[in-house]
Amino acid sequence: MKDFEEIRGLWKIQSPEPINIEDVLKKIEKQKHSYIRKLLIQTIAAAIALLFIVTVWLTATFHTWTSHLSMLIVIGSLYYFFRTQILDLYKINKAPCVFKKPEEYIAHMKEYKKSRFRFNTRSYQVYLILIALALCLFAVEIYYILPMSQLLAYVGLSAAWVLLCQFVFRKHYIRKEEQRLQDMIQELERLSQQFL
Repeated sequence: MKDFEEIRGLWKIQSPEPINIEDVLKKIEKQKHSYIRKLLIQTIAAAIALLFIVTVWLTATFHTWTSHLSMLIVIGSLYYFFRTQILDLYKINKAPCVFKKPEEYIAHMKEYKKSRFRFNTRSYQVYLILIALALCLFAVEIYYILPMSQLLAYVGLSAAWVLLCQFVFRKHYIRKEEQRLQDMIQELERLSQQFL
């Protein structure tokens, strides 16, 4: 037991290896660019989906008011998602410089991580509920124009999609995004600890 305590004491005394600043900054920049690229792809996909839904709404003939309402709900939801992604891209690009104010940059990244978590939990819940409502409203249109078997297939596939988004995709996405942001924050904190 005494040997174990001596080893533990030596471990505490031993100073950590100095961090190579250039490597850490390259890694942070790489992670930042990867994250920006992901946000940009999501933003472009939302814009394409938004244009597609608006085009369908303006060109297709719907027989019930519920279809128009469902299109408005989807357009509003997609617009909200698109706007949020644009604002997040702006926040990341306008972040304080790592070299000039590292503590401010770390605080900015922590606050950004909290805001993304709120978006991925609360806002995504509302977004998913609205999409599910739109799918239900559109089912009224399908009820009048398609056979019952196709209506049941639509309802089953829609329910499966919503449940998959809620319980699989969302959790995986949140976990991956949280880890990516946390890795960036930890690297920055390690770097700032070296200069204390």
